[in-house]
Amino acid sequence: MPTLEITPTTNISELVAAVPIAREVLEAFGLGCSGCSVNKSETIEQGARAHGLRSEPIIAALTQARSAGRMPPIANEDRKPARKAPGAFRSGGSFRHVVPVMSGKGGVGKSLTTALLALGLRRLNKRVGILDADITGPSIPRLFGLREPLSIERDPKDTTGQAKPLFVPAVTRSAIEVISSNLLTPEEDTAMVWRGPILSGVIRQFFEQTLWSDLDVLLVDLPPGTSDAPLTVLQSLSVDGVVLVTMPQALATMIVRKAANLVMQLKKPVIGVIENMSYFIAPDTGRRYEIFGPSYADQVATLARAPLFARVPIIPKLMQLSDAGRADEIDDPICDTLAQALLAALAALPKAAAEISLI
Repeated sequence: MPTLEITPTTNISELVAAVPIAREVLEAFGLGCSGCSVNKSETIEQGARAHGLRSEPIIAALTQARSAGRMPPIANEDRKPARKAPGAFRSGGSFRHVVPVMSGKGGVGKSLTTALLALGLRRLNKRVGILDADITGPSIPRLFGLREPLSIERDPKDTTGQAKPLFVPAVTRSAIEVISSNLLTPEEDTAMVWRGPILSGVIRQFFEQTLWSDLDVLLVDLPPGTSDAPLTVLQSLSVDGVVLVTMPQALATMIVRKAANLVMQLKKPVIGVIENMSYFIAPDTGRRYEIFGPSYADQVATLARAPLFARVPIIPKLMQLSDAGRADEIDDPICDTLAQALLAALAALPKAAAEISLI
């Protein structure tokens, strides 16, 4: 059997299968995607770029590890991601698309849907970030097993010493950048007792005062309701369009319709509708059960004048991995379905979205 060549275009999944020590080397560089669902489609070069790393030292270390059978020394500068400060974005955009995910009602699985969208986009080798705008009830860090508080740095381009400190986003194993209020304190169950104006200010701060990388898509996980946080995002940020999440329940559908009306009143487009918890397929019989009742997704999509991306079934494996903080390991076709539908909707917008400069 020929030896697998280690080059920038070598598939990570194939490499880890052929050279087990490769996983240890990749994880030493911070490429947790060696153990997540993204590695099936990603090459070494793509994985390195997604994590802000150079591929040359990674390939050298992998080659040395395979030859010697042990972990080689790795220089600290090769492990550190290269990040741009916001000052570097003033001459060009950092986000190609900004897409809020909204429901209007709690309990519809909006955060998990946001995570599935992000994972699907990463499997298409897109650079993705999630701004968790649900300040008082954040879920995204738990889904991805992120617990370390955010670090803060100063703009390296600032020579006056007057610039405000900047958040450094947390990065999931699959290279999804995340900003969340649950990463501001060491304990994830610390309550954020903040009133509306403060919440709005924090969302803007997360957006503007963060060392985001250049991203293809920034997903904004909005809290339930149609008040301060959604209004801040829809009125203050240059969004391309909103994805609405609903579920097959008459009450939930009514409240999601309110959210759709709010979006349209603010003259923003709804670019897609996702019905979560749509049905359950019994693993022993294959029989389909509509646990929460018949679907209303078509009616919501018609009202929102948007395509129906998918009806997402209840999949116990997704819940188990999410509860365990292992969302990066979700390997389900629904991720690809949602991501492809989102990209198609963005491509169908009347004109290309302007890239956003953070000033």
